[in-house]
Amino acid sequence: MYISDLSIHGFKSFAKKDNLKFGEGITAIVGPNGCGKTNIVDAIRWVLGEQKHSVLRSTKMEDVIFSGSDSLKPLSVCEVSLTVHNNKGKLPVEYNDVEIGRRVFRNGDSEYFINRTPCRLKDIQDLFVDTGMGADAYSVIELKMIEQILSETNDDRKRMFEEAAGINKYKQQRKSALRKFEAVRTDLERVFDIIAEVEAKVKALVLQLKRFERHEKLTVELRQREIALAFIRIKEFEEAAIPFKKKIQDFKHLRESTATETSIHETELDNLKSFYQQQQSELDEMRTDISTAAEKRDTLQRDVLVGTEQRRSAESTAERLERENSANENRVSQLQQHIDDYNKETQELLPQIDNQLAVYKKEKAAFESIDIKYKQAQTAVDTLQNERWDEKRKLADQESLFKRTEDMLADKQEQMDALKSREISLKESIATAEKESAEKNNKLAGLQEQVGLTQEKLKKIKSQIQTLKLDEHDTIRRQHSLGAKQEGLQNQIQFYENLLESKEGFSGGVKHVLKHSKDFPGVHGVLAELLDIDKEFQSVIENVLGPTAGCLVAKDRATALKTLHIIKDQKHGNASILPLKELSALKSKIATTPKSDLVVCRALESIKADSKYSELVNVLLGNVLIVKNLSKALQDANLSGWDLVDLEGTYSDTNLILSQVKMGKGLVGRQEKLESLLIQLQENEKAQSAVQKDLKDNAESLGNTTSEQNKIITTLDKQNEDVSTLENECLQYKIHNEQQCELLIAISDNMDETSAAIVSLKASLKKLSPSAEKGEKILKKLAEGLTKANDELLAVRKQRDEYHQSAQDLRIEVLNLENQRDNISFQKRTAADSVTELTSRQTDIDSEIKNLLARQKELEDKINSCEKELVKANAVVNKKRSVLDLKKVTYQETYKEIEIIQAKIREEQHNRENLLEDLKSAELEIVNYDQSIKLVIERIKDRYDMSIPKKMVVEESLFSLEERIEKINRSVENIGPINMAVKDEHDVECERLELLTEQKEDLIESEQNLRNTIQKIDQEARKLFTETFDEIKVNFEKLFSMFFEGGKGSLSLVGDPDPLEADIAIHAQPPGKKNNSLRMLSAGEKSLTAIALLFSIYQYKPSPYCILDEVDAPLDDINIRKFTKVLEAFSEETQFIVVTHNKLTMEAANYLFGVTMEQKGVSKLVSVKFDA
Repeated sequence: MYISDLSIHGFKSFAKKDNLKFGEGITAIVGPNGCGKTNIVDAIRWVLGEQKHSVLRSTKMEDVIFSGSDSLKPLSVCEVSLTVHNNKGKLPVEYNDVEIGRRVFRNGDSEYFINRTPCRLKDIQDLFVDTGMGADAYSVIELKMIEQILSETNDDRKRMFEEAAGINKYKQQRKSALRKFEAVRTDLERVFDIIAEVEAKVKALVLQLKRFERHEKLTVELRQREIALAFIRIKEFEEAAIPFKKKIQDFKHLRESTATETSIHETELDNLKSFYQQQQSELDEMRTDISTAAEKRDTLQRDVLVGTEQRRSAESTAERLERENSANENRVSQLQQHIDDYNKETQELLPQIDNQLAVYKKEKAAFESIDIKYKQAQTAVDTLQNERWDEKRKLADQESLFKRTEDMLADKQEQMDALKSREISLKESIATAEKESAEKNNKLAGLQEQVGLTQEKLKKIKSQIQTLKLDEHDTIRRQHSLGAKQEGLQNQIQFYENLLESKEGFSGGVKHVLKHSKDFPGVHGVLAELLDIDKEFQSVIENVLGPTAGCLVAKDRATALKTLHIIKDQKHGNASILPLKELSALKSKIATTPKSDLVVCRALESIKADSKYSELVNVLLGNVLIVKNLSKALQDANLSGWDLVDLEGTYSDTNLILSQVKMGKGLVGRQEKLESLLIQLQENEKAQSAVQKDLKDNAESLGNTTSEQNKIITTLDKQNEDVSTLENECLQYKIHNEQQCELLIAISDNMDETSAAIVSLKASLKKLSPSAEKGEKILKKLAEGLTKANDELLAVRKQRDEYHQSAQDLRIEVLNLENQRDNISFQKRTAADSVTELTSRQTDIDSEIKNLLARQKELEDKINSCEKELVKANAVVNKKRSVLDLKKVTYQETYKEIEIIQAKIREEQHNRENLLEDLKSAELEIVNYDQSIKLVIERIKDRYDMSIPKKMVVEESLFSLEERIEKINRSVENIGPINMAVKDEHDVECERLELLTEQKEDLIESEQNLRNTIQKIDQEARKLFTETFDEIKVNFEKLFSMFFEGGKGSLSLVGDPDPLEADIAIHAQPPGKKNNSLRMLSAGEKSLTAIALLFSIYQYKPSPYCILDEVDAPLDDINIRKFTKVLEAFSEETQFIVVTHNKLTMEAANYLFGVTMEQKGVSKLVSVKFDA
């Protein structure tokens, strides 16, 4: 598999479309600096998906588009396509050739193609993954990358090994799995937070639901009372409206009598108006008739004037046509005479044309004969001239070669003298440099020791900062925990306050007595609130007491009965009351507590109460024992006759009745629980204050330590900078010294080569001298032959020109005669066409004159008729105007009578309006009552969506209803804002909590699955990487020894014990050197080391292609030969594209592309293929 074709258009300096045809083996790209060679490398990288514009030597991606030159405008798009010959089937496609294309526009839009089909960048990356052909694979090596491959950061080096091992796909899978893992972790944390939030919300909604139920009960009662009140008010409004309805009936009778009188005048007025309108219609008709007669008269006047004018126009037209007819007859006779003259001239010209044409053809044949002789003479002169030029060029080349050889001999002799002088200077320079390098090394050792001490100090400070940050993190976590605890305590306190306020769990009657305790002085309270029970046994005692815990305690039976009668009369619900006096009289003997390991304590021992309730407690709980295990206690003979209860609330009395009830209804110990919670809240707030103080102190300590760390880092940076400066100086001295030594050896070799070249050049000068004399003689002989051929050519040319001129003169005369003949024929045709037109026009004129005479007679008759009708029309108009004046007088008298009757009607109308005013006042009162009724009905409809019944029995008075409604409203206000959707919200939140719990379990399972997947990916990738590294390591050691002819080179994994996370260290020791660092290698040694590493990778996993951009620049000729030898060996598996300036590398190439820049800023390609 190899790159077979690269097409570039508009990419960087390649303005025009260029195509590079690559083959297998080695391809060299050469050219001067700055001509665009590296742009070809960038184009290959770019089309394979490179996204970093810095790698492409640009500031932004649009910079790769050709930006214009002096002669060419900038382009708006650039396109590169690369064809890969998939002959070995490494790419996972069925095609033998795969074309990859990329296009970018000036606006930043990009397009990618595979086989000219649009695709995504990811598709191209997936196609080449782990093939060694990706944009960031180890296939492209530049000179600047030599330093990067051998640098201490070694990211590029590690990436090459990963590509060779084929673990990129595993890395991508691992990254994808890690992203999913982090997403699952985030979702899991979020679900935990949401579950905590929803649980708190559900607890709050439970309390709201209880308030809602109480609010709903009050709302039902309020609705019933308000409907009853609305019914009473509607009845009151209806009774108040009855007098006003009777008054409206009286007004209506009075209005009807007044309307009768008015109707008489209105009838008379209608009759007059009808007569008045009739008169007006007659006047309008008269005016219309007069207008019509006047229009007819005006039409007749216009017709007379138009007819007179048309008659005069017809007379003048007839006179003009007669004059035109006479002129046309004269013109026809003249044209006929011209036609006869043209026929005569044509007959005279025809013989002259035929004679002249025959003479012209004879002269032309003579010219063509002499022209053939001229061309033959010209060919002979050109042949001799070419032979002379070839000989002259050969002679010039020999002279030039002789001159160059002389100049080269002089240059070599000067070069020899300079080399001897340079050798002496270098030996002195090397001695001085070695002395200065030793001084710098001593100074560097001292600085490195100081850096070590500073780093140790920095390490301690960082440890302190880490400890402080951990303390801060723990403190913040404690703060959050205390905040959550405080919120929980506040919710519990609110819950118990609501319980105590609403008396939740007690019957309706008990609630009423407790809320109005002042009205019941003989009642002490509820039994559950009168007892002080140990917190440990509250639920147990409450289960033993059962419903008795919610009973009221009265001072005696009479008080209890009175209280029950009041509760019953007021319908407040059920209530149970314990008479203290009567129950205290039932004194029972307190037995001794039996001895048994099963007994925890007696129920009495867990209760503290006022002395006046001690007998009551003894009666209720004196025979109760709290045991560890009820089953065993029932079998213990010592405990027979006792009521037993275990710590879980299971109860057995002396009647052998066993009961298991739900623990903890909450009637007992509510106030104690609330006080306990308030104490816990105070303690929690104190703890929060302490945590806040700790956070402040920790932040202050962290700030001081961080400030100290920054100072140490600044000092360390300065020391490192000094060390780096000294290291660079030492390295420069060492490199300079090595370069000087290498240069000294090279000078010695160069002196030997120069001496040999001087001997060779002297021998060449002796051979070149005889060849020059022989060339001069041949050149003289060719010059004489050329002079003779030129003379013959001039004579033939003169004779040819004379014949040519004569033939041209005859041809002109023939053309003049033919033109004269054509002009006469054209004039003849024109005269004949004019005669035909004039004859046709005379016929048309005669017809027009005849029509005009008939038209004159018609107009005379029409004018006479119109004048007679005009006299009649004037008489009709005058008569009708006289009748119209008489009609106008009668019309005005009728109008005056109408005004008198209208005045009478207005007076009657005023009286009727006063009556209507009183009627409207009465109707308005009725409307007000109706509106009030409507408002009451709408208010009930809007508030309760109910109608008020037509019939209803209301026993309470209006005042009682209003008072009760006011009390209910106050109770509703005391309850406060109610969430009307609390039931639905409670159900939704419970369902949501269940769903979230399921999601939490699913996420925990997904997290474990992803963790297992990541471990499997790491195991597989680690195995592949380790095997690859071991193979490349062996290859590197062999190739390093081959390149350096000895020495030692090796690879190792350092840092992290995990091979996937470890760094790859390169150890290189050329023969005779002991280097501690890669930085101490010379440029050539670094280049050879990097090349050895690159080919070690290729030995393990050959890349389909490799691009080397001037990596051979630092190498000398000996190492270049080694380099090209390795290239040839590897070219069987890998296609090499080498950008180079070195002649030895060019010699090793199978294909050679030259890049030039004929126009400034525009690159051009020249290709050469070498035969094997």
